Amino acid sequence: MTRLYPRGSEWRQWDLHIHTPASFHWQGERFTQAGRGARDLELIDEMVAALNETAPAVYAIQDYWHFDGWFALKRRLADAGAPTLEKTVFPGIELRIAAPMPGRLNAHVVFSNEIEDQLLKDFMSTLKLEITNQPVSEHALITYARNLNADKLKVHGFDKAEVAIDDALALRAGHMTAEITVDSYKAAVRCVPDGLACGFMPFDTHDGLASVKHLEHYAYAIGLFESSPIFETRNEGLWNAFVGRRVPQNESFFDAFQETVGRTPRLPVSGSDAHRFRGIAGDNNSRGYGDFPSQRTTWIKADPTWRGLQQAIREPAKRCFIGAMPPKLERVSANKTFYIDQIRLAKAGSSTLAESWFDGCTVPLNPDLVAIIGNKGSGKSALADVLALVGNSQQHAHFSFLKADRFRGKAGEPARQFEGELRWLAGEPTRANLADNPAADRVELVRYVPQGRFEALCNEHVTGRSVNFERELRSVIFSHIPSEDRLGALDFDQLIAAQEAILRVRLDETRKNLASVNRAIASIEDQLHPATRRNVEEQIRLKSTQLAELDLAKPEVVPAPTETQSPAQEAAAVTLAEIAAENQRLDAEVRTIAENAVAAAARRKAVRNVRERLALLRSQVGSAMSEVAEDLSLLDLTEADVLLFEIKDGQLAAAEEQAVASAATLAARTGEIEATRQGHADRLTAATEALNGPQRAYQDFLGRMKAWQGSADAIEGTADVPDSRRGLQARLQQLDALPATLAERRAERSRLAGEVLDVLALQRDQRSRLFEPVQALVRENALVGEEYRLQFESNLAAYHDAVAEKLFSLIKQSIGELRGEDESRAAIKSRLEARDMNDRAGALAFADEVDALLHELARQRTPDQADINGLMRKDRSPAEVYDLLYAFEYLEPKYTLLFQDTQIEQLSPGQRGALLLIFYLLVDRKRNPIILDQPEENLDNETIVSLLVPVLNAAKENRQIIMVTHNPNLAVVCDAEQIVFAEFDRKALCSISYLSGAIEDVELNKAVVNVLEGTKPAFDNRGRKYQ
Repeated sequence: MTRLYPRGSEWRQWDLHIHTPASFHWQGERFTQAGRGARDLELIDEMVAALNETAPAVYAIQDYWHFDGWFALKRRLADAGAPTLEKTVFPGIELRIAAPMPGRLNAHVVFSNEIEDQLLKDFMSTLKLEITNQPVSEHALITYARNLNADKLKVHGFDKAEVAIDDALALRAGHMTAEITVDSYKAAVRCVPDGLACGFMPFDTHDGLASVKHLEHYAYAIGLFESSPIFETRNEGLWNAFVGRRVPQNESFFDAFQETVGRTPRLPVSGSDAHRFRGIAGDNNSRGYGDFPSQRTTWIKADPTWRGLQQAIREPAKRCFIGAMPPKLERVSANKTFYIDQIRLAKAGSSTLAESWFDGCTVPLNPDLVAIIGNKGSGKSALADVLALVGNSQQHAHFSFLKADRFRGKAGEPARQFEGELRWLAGEPTRANLADNPAADRVELVRYVPQGRFEALCNEHVTGRSVNFERELRSVIFSHIPSEDRLGALDFDQLIAAQEAILRVRLDETRKNLASVNRAIASIEDQLHPATRRNVEEQIRLKSTQLAELDLAKPEVVPAPTETQSPAQEAAAVTLAEIAAENQRLDAEVRTIAENAVAAAARRKAVRNVRERLALLRSQVGSAMSEVAEDLSLLDLTEADVLLFEIKDGQLAAAEEQAVASAATLAARTGEIEATRQGHADRLTAATEALNGPQRAYQDFLGRMKAWQGSADAIEGTADVPDSRRGLQARLQQLDALPATLAERRAERSRLAGEVLDVLALQRDQRSRLFEPVQALVRENALVGEEYRLQFESNLAAYHDAVAEKLFSLIKQSIGELRGEDESRAAIKSRLEARDMNDRAGALAFADEVDALLHELARQRTPDQADINGLMRKDRSPAEVYDLLYAFEYLEPKYTLLFQDTQIEQLSPGQRGALLLIFYLLVDRKRNPIILDQPEENLDNETIVSLLVPVLNAAKENRQIIMVTHNPNLAVVCDAEQIVFAEFDRKALCSISYLSGAIEDVELNKAVVNVLEGTKPAFDNRGRKYQ
């Protein structure tokens, strides 16, 4: 069976105030035979043609005082060969009520198009005329007119004498002057059974209730307000006030108006009040069917049925609009490629499968809120998975139906036997085999947010195990950044790279300097180990012992010979003395040469160092200029316009040349000295041969004494000879000074770590400014900004699991608080949570506390130990630990959300899911259809009603929402425009079918009641509309 409205409630034009040729005010040819003559039938056919041709889908006939036009239309449509009426027409009537006002008060009633004729006649018999108290009829109207005095008749253009003798004239006078009692009007509406009638009052339109002075005639006005669910108005402030919506146009009277109507929303409408089939173009006073005055078109979002009207009466704020076009229709019209028109499922052409499953399923989809319902295992989540799959969603890991242990069994069967197709309101259809996930590079045409996705995103964000949620936030933030502020970036990461380039250079340089200081600290701590001092002191004692032993072996003094020497011996003695003096001078010169050679080498090294640093500087300048080249070009500037950079190598070259020349000179002189010494050795041998025994013994003593002194000098040494006694004593003095040096280095580390934190804070603050546009949007949205207090926040965030994981890859977990996996992580967690890592002092305190903990545990292992080497894993060094703690690479600017002033980490799983839903639905700027799988999971009914319902109602104004749900508080109270009811019949070849339509549709209404976890009580908020 073909369903009339499978797409559910849609925006349609409704004209609930038209007249027919039976009306005495009709501006065209009128009926002459009560709609029964041949010409009258032609007029009815013309009327049907006019109704079919014009835009409204629903009309209500509002002829004065009778239903003749309605009865004539019904009779004609029942005739064989009659034209087909393609629109919905309700019977109605326009009356005049006695009222305490200078003019006249009109009143309308609209009836169901399924009402029986006798009920309409009974309605008329209940109405009582004001003067005669007769039931309304032609005879009563004639009598009424003839009871009026001449002056009253004259006001309306009638002569009393003529009225007295002319029934037709008297009837016309009665039509124009008669008034019914207000009580009979209200009673007549109440007496129509089964909710088949609705009171309908004009308000600020012609002869409306606004003319009654409410304060003076309060009971009268309130009585009509309470009995009329429909009011006619064309004023924007008023129609919004009737539905309960505050806008600038009604700000001045909104509260008082709500008090008057008992804070109960009413359905406002603006009818054409057409008294002709077709209007005259440009003439607002000659309107035809569907010609709304001043483009004040009435739009109602409901099935074009009596039940649809009842739905609009219950939810007027969501279901009616007066104006050129509802905003949602404008959005859909301007963005057709973002709205799914229908989903089609069929077997693949090569399928040999006997079972039906989805074969032949076609579901048209409403552009607003679609609720997919059904019993467990009925195929509701299957439809959501298929929509996501064919829409290129990358969330296939969270599919609940299209997965390996369900519909995608072995080799993807039976999913491989089926294909899905999404047809959009504009653009090419998208197709997919149900066994194949979309390629990773495919553009996502829908956003699929299953419950598992909610939980995974939130939990991963809280623990820091994933950046997926951060990536989602960044994407949304970037979408709200004005294009002129995006610096040519195509995504958030590109923008950050461009914006923070200088900060990253500063960060790298500071961390590099910090690493150097950390290595120095680790070295100092290593030297402060007691064993180091003991070793030095032991070496000093050994050197002293060696000197004492050497002193015992000092050559015995041999006195210089005193006997007379021969001339040859004297000459040899002089020669030996000269050679000794010359060798002593050469020794001193060799020492000086050595010192100068070291100095020359140091100068050459200094030249290399300076050149390397300058080369690095040149490279950095070159890189910097490359990075700003596009900016300079944008400013029509060149490098020469902004930078004067020159490296002067002349002085360096001269210094290098001088050092090289000095080294060469020293080397040459060293060679000369060696040659001279060789000559001295030859002369020394010859001279020694000329000496006698005593003289030779003395010379031998001098040689042994020189050798002894050399050994003594070697042991005693100098402060700059590390393994000499004086060198070791100097080393001991250095060890004495190390605690002060360590304190200085640690202070330097704190300073550099603070600089790292300052740069990170600058990054955080710059990123905070990036979400100002989206935060401004949140502030403008009363629901999100005021009620839910949704806030974006940029923090310096650290996750204890991430810190612990990195730390324990460097050190062993084998002592004290760091013994055992759970205990170790708890120790880090407690210290991290005790500090505000968003604060410079707090972050430094955390690093210092962990550092202190590690040193304390190292001392527990080895008392008096200054370093942490005893805790290190194999091939790991303390400097790596210090780099981890103080470089703060585990600390980075992160985006997060606050919900009602509460951090996301402190929310319950259900609240986190709700927060994400708010984020996706109200803040996310993407326009793709969003598919939700049981968003109410983990939420109590109160939260569903107070939080999710308003969010969904607000979000569907801007995008298409398709949700799978089994909770009536969500599906019903959200007033879903379309219900898709899934059924699975295993007996009928495993057939899945989908019944779709509006919630007011009789069949869908029954399905909703039977399926959504309850019965009629779940619909209390809708009251009688489900009866």
